[in-house]
Amino acid sequence: MSPTTTNQSNGNPIKNKMENAPQPNNHLAHHSLSEHEKLIRICKFIQDLNMTPKSFIISFLACGNSEIAYQRRFWGTETGWQSTNELLRTIKTVVSRTQHGETGWNNFIKEEAIQIIGNEQPPTGNHPEGSFYSSNKIEPSFFSLEAVLERQRSIQVHMPFLYNILLGALRVQPGHPNEGNQNEVHTDDSLDPGEQELMDMEGICFGPAAPSPIERKTEKVASTMCSIVAFSRNRRINGLQLYNSVRFLASGITERMNQYLHLLSLTSSRQTALSALRTLSNSAARELRDAMAINQSSPIGPSICIDNLDIEERVHSHSIGRRTMMFHGTWGYIHHPNPSLLRTLDPNQLTLRSYYDALSKVPTMKIDVTMFLPTMEEEEHFEAVLKSQIARVMSTYIAKPAQQGTLQSPPPVEIIDHTAPKIQMLKLMAASDNSAEGAGQVIESLIRQTGLTHAEFTSRVQIMDADLATCRNFNSLRSLRAPSRHAEHRLSNLCYLLGASHTMWNISLAILNTHMGDPNATHDLGVWHTLHSLGVPSDKIVPKKDFTSMMNNIEKAHEASIFYCLRQAEQDPVTETLPTIATETWNSLIDECYVRFFSPEARRNVSKEASPKRHSFLARLHDFATIVEANRATKDGDIGRLMSMWKVWSLMSQSIPGLVNYRSYLPRMVLLLNHILPPDLSKLIRHNLLVSPSGRPNHFVPKDYFLECQNYRLKFLFNRKGVGIDVNRLEEMFSLNITLLQ
Repeated sequence: MSPTTTNQSNGNPIKNKMENAPQPNNHLAHHSLSEHEKLIRICKFIQDLNMTPKSFIISFLACGNSEIAYQRRFWGTETGWQSTNELLRTIKTVVSRTQHGETGWNNFIKEEAIQIIGNEQPPTGNHPEGSFYSSNKIEPSFFSLEAVLERQRSIQVHMPFLYNILLGALRVQPGHPNEGNQNEVHTDDSLDPGEQELMDMEGICFGPAAPSPIERKTEKVASTMCSIVAFSRNRRINGLQLYNSVRFLASGITERMNQYLHLLSLTSSRQTALSALRTLSNSAARELRDAMAINQSSPIGPSICIDNLDIEERVHSHSIGRRTMMFHGTWGYIHHPNPSLLRTLDPNQLTLRSYYDALSKVPTMKIDVTMFLPTMEEEEHFEAVLKSQIARVMSTYIAKPAQQGTLQSPPPVEIIDHTAPKIQMLKLMAASDNSAEGAGQVIESLIRQTGLTHAEFTSRVQIMDADLATCRNFNSLRSLRAPSRHAEHRLSNLCYLLGASHTMWNISLAILNTHMGDPNATHDLGVWHTLHSLGVPSDKIVPKKDFTSMMNNIEKAHEASIFYCLRQAEQDPVTETLPTIATETWNSLIDECYVRFFSPEARRNVSKEASPKRHSFLARLHDFATIVEANRATKDGDIGRLMSMWKVWSLMSQSIPGLVNYRSYLPRMVLLLNHILPPDLSKLIRHNLLVSPSGRPNHFVPKDYFLECQNYRLKFLFNRKGVGIDVNRLEEMFSLNITLLQ
C-alpha cells in the first residue's frame, strides 16, 4: 500500500481512485462474464491498486474499519462457518500440491494444535475442586467404578481437543488403508457367548445404546493418553496414576517395572502407592470399628467369617534368626445382614436373651431320627430334582422337547436375595485357630479389631462362620472355660456355623472315595472307570486341594451315568444335530428313566448279593445326585434345597468312612437351624450362609468359598517377589484392602 494512504476519506487516494474508476455494468458482469473472467478483472484491479491477492486478504481480515468488519461479520459464526471451512480447505488443497507446501501446512497445523493443547488442562488443586489426589487422604471410594468413570469423563471434558484427535486417530475408517486385521475377533467378556447370542437374537442390550467393546476400548485408550499428557505436564493431576500404582502393586509388578511405568507417566511412584495403602488401611480399620459398634436400633450385628491361613516364609540364605518358617495365621471378614431381610424379622427373636432361651431347652430336648428324615413335600421335591437332572442330560445330549416344560428346573424352595453383600475385611491375625489356645487368641484379636469392650462384644449374638476344625477348637476352648460366671469367659454368645463350601467339599470327597473303586483292577467298575472313559486319569480325579475340579469330575461322571440310563430307555441312535421330539414322549422317557434307575423302588428291588454291580451303580446315582443338587442349589442361592441335602447327608455321614466329626457336627447344625433357634433368627442365619458377590442371580457362593478366594489373592501377593514378601506388610496394608486390590 502506498505510504501516502491515510485513514481520512478525503485524503485516501485508494478510495478516491476507486470512486473515480468507471463502474462496470452489473447486468453485463452478471450475465456476460464467466467466473474466470471475473477473477481476472478482480486480480487486475487489485494489481492496479498496488496489492497482491494475499495482501488484500490479509488487509481485509485484519482491517479494523467498521465497514470492512461488517463485510466479514459472518466468517466466524455458525451462519458463515461452512463457507469459511470451504475456504480453509481450498487453501490447504492449493498449498499441498507441492512437497514444500504440504510440509509447511503440516507445521502450521502442528503449531496450532500445540497451542490449543497447551491451553487445555484439568483443574488443579485438591480433589474435589481439582484433580490432585493425596495419598494421605485417599478413600476407598476412589477405586469404585463410578469414581473411575468420573475421572475419565473429567479428562474428556477438560481436554476435548486432544481427546477427540486421539479418538479420531484410533477409530478405523471404512476403506482406510490402515483398516487393520480383518481376521481379528473382538469379544465382549462381560457376557458368556451363549448369553450374548441369545440377547442378540432377542434384540436385548443392557442400558441405553451400550457402546461396543471396540468403542469402549478406543475411549479408554484415548482418555488414558490424555491423562498421561496431563500428568507429564503437571504431576498433581494424578488420578489415573495413583489408581494404577496401587493396582499394579497388588498384581505383583516389581519395583523396577513400576519405575519404568512411572517414567512413562502411567503410574505414581512405589512410595506413593505404599503411602496410599497405609491410609486405606487406617480408613478400613475405622470403618470396621464403626460397623461393629453397638447399635440400639439393631439387636444383632454383622456376622464374622474366619479361616486359617498358612504361608511358608522361605529364606534363601539362612543365618541366625533367619530361616525358612511357616506363618500360621487367621483371617476373615465381617458380613452385614441384608437390611431388607432385617425389616421382615422380629427384633425380639434376634436378641441374646431369645438365643439363650432357645439353647436352654437343649438339655431336655428329645432328638428323634424323624427330625432328619425328609417330609412328604421334600420327597416329592427330591423326585423333581432327580427328574430335572435327567432332563438336563436329555436336552443336552439326546433330544429336545417340542415345548419347554417344568421338568428341566427343580422348583425353588427358599431363595436368598441376590443383592450384592456388604463385606469388610479383617486384619490378618498372627494367631492360628488350630488349637484351643489359638482359638482364644483369635477371639481376643477380633475383639481388639472391633473396638468393643469384652462386655460389649458379649452383649449380643455373634454369628461365626468357620470350617469344621475351627468349630471343634472353639468348642474345646469353651468347654475349658466352663463353668464361669463371666460372659466374656464363657463366650456363650458366639454361634459357630459350618462353612457351606467346606461341608460340601469334605462330604463330596468322602462319597467319591466310597465309590472310587480300585484303579488297579480293570474289572472294577467304580467311578474311576467312568471318568477314565471320559479322559480323566484316576490320579487326576481328586487334584490336590482343587475341590472345584473334583466337583466338576463328580458332575461329569454323574451326567455320563444318566446318559447311559437314558440310552437304556431310548434306543434311537444319537445324531450330531439334536432332534426335537414330542413333549409327551420326552416326558415319558424321563419318567421311565427315573422309575428304572433313580426311584427308591429301583434300589430296593436290586439285591446286593445277586447283582452287586447294579446295586453299587444305583447307590452311586443317588449319592452323586445329592452332591450335584447341593452344588446347583448353592449356585442358585436356594438355601431351602441346600438344607434338604444337609438333612440327607446327616444320615449318610453315619455310615460313610472318613466323616467322623461331621457325623456329629452336621446333624447338630441341622437341629440348630430347624428345631432349636427362634424362627426369625434361624432365617437370618440361613440367608447369611450364601452370598452373591456380583449381585447377580444364580451366581451365589458360600461365604467360606469367598474367603478362600481372598486367601488365594493374599498368598499371591506374598509369593510374588517384591513388597509382598513381608508378612508384616500383609498384615498392616494388604489384608484390610484386598477387595480394593482386584
